[in-house]
Amino acid sequence: MQNPERIVIFLDYANINRSFEPFTPQPDYADLLGYLGEGRFTVEAHAFVPIDPRNPHARDREIDALWQAGYLVHQKVGAPTGPDSYKCDFDVEITLELMRTAEIVRPDIIVLASGDKDFVPVILELRRRGIRVEVAAFAGINAAREVMQKASGFIDLRQYVEPAPEVPEEEAETAAYPIAEAIA
Repeated sequence: MQNPERIVIFLDYANINRSFEPFTPQPDYADLLGYLGEGRFTVEAHAFVPIDPRNPHARDREIDALWQAGYLVHQKVGAPTGPDSYKCDFDVEITLELMRTAEIVRPDIIVLASGDKDFVPVILELRRRGIRVEVAAFAGINAAREVMQKASGFIDLRQYVEPAPEVPEEEAETAAYPIAEAIA
């Protein structure tokens, strides 16, 4: 029996959380972690969470839930950009952690949960080093076309939030063999 593929998961929390809004108000990140790692050995999972400088404890509950789910949580306080907004760019920190992981952990696969096209250069570098890079994002919502094209694989999170409806067994047989019904 083969050993399962070793993966490391990176969650760009702001990018993915914002994209979940049309589907569900509170994504279950523990369940998402299981979904992304299904059938594989998850070595570690990182979550990068921006902190609002005007309300630094607003996400404490979410951060605790991420820790409980098994993520290593990286936090960064953003900078105000207006009366009700702030900017917190994690691209450099995520890129550095991706490269550290490639050198130290040496996983078979890295799953990057982000559709941000700023990650294209690091995706290509990881692939050159022989690491499969799968991008998990929402096609048509937060997944830049370049990211989908340059990754080794793409996990459309629409399939996670809108799974295919279950087909009754009798219909599944007919759907699997449509020609059989025409012959009979």
